[in-house]
Amino acid sequence: MKKNQSGFAHIFIVLIIIVVIGIIGLVFWRVTSNKQSSSVPGEVTVDTPKIKDLGINLDYYNEATGMAGDIAFIKLPAVPGGIEAPFLEYGRYTPESSAGPARLNPQPTFLAPLGTKVRSLVDGKVVNVSKLYSGDYAIHVQPEGSDIIFDLEHVINVKVKVGDTVRAGQEVAEVSDYDSRNIGGLGLYEIGVFFPGDPPKHACTFDYLDDSIKAETLKKLSALQDSWEQFIGNTSIYDQAAAPIPGCATRDLVEG
Repeated sequence: MKKNQSGFAHIFIVLIIIVVIGIIGLVFWRVTSNKQSSSVPGEVTVDTPKIKDLGINLDYYNEATGMAGDIAFIKLPAVPGGIEAPFLEYGRYTPESSAGPARLNPQPTFLAPLGTKVRSLVDGKVVNVSKLYSGDYAIHVQPEGSDIIFDLEHVINVKVKVGDTVRAGQEVAEVSDYDSRNIGGLGLYEIGVFFPGDPPKHACTFDYLDDSIKAETLKKLSALQDSWEQFIGNTSIYDQAAAPIPGCATRDLVEG
């Protein structure tokens, strides 16, 4: 009898070990699966976190107000190496100048009046708030279960801290006053889809738009570029015909 009990106990222990190993394996597979779904830079799948808010208001240009949502249309100062439009697309080529070496823009840039509120692009956790060389700040938000970081750069009056959970559309900062004197007194801010690494890389931001805002946002981005060229009287500011998607001059990854 004791021998049988000992045998049953042994079998029971083995079964428990098998169950525990199975649970550990399942948890590991699910975590790995979630990570893999968004870990390939530039590859967007149904499981990839998406941008649900552009951070500021974008609309069609209103000639009466001189605004396209939060974006102001003014005659910008001609500054060597400076900003020549209220929107600079992802991957835009910037030639070498006194301001720095030639490069491709890793983050779309927007100009808006000082004081304009900036909102989170996605739902997620704030994983970094850091001061930049320019004296303003960068905010990194990472959706749960993803290794993609959605960044807001060149912002001031930051209202969140590392560890905070935010929702898309939640106010987190204001546009920066960095270089305001060279952009007609306006503020600026940048958005990005960031993949940490060595080297770090950004992806075409507007490939990551959520379906709920994608179609209308892309139409407004295209209209914004057309309206600015008409406003400034120069149809060579943008090359929309060559763009793979409105707002991105390329779909290639850009280092930085």
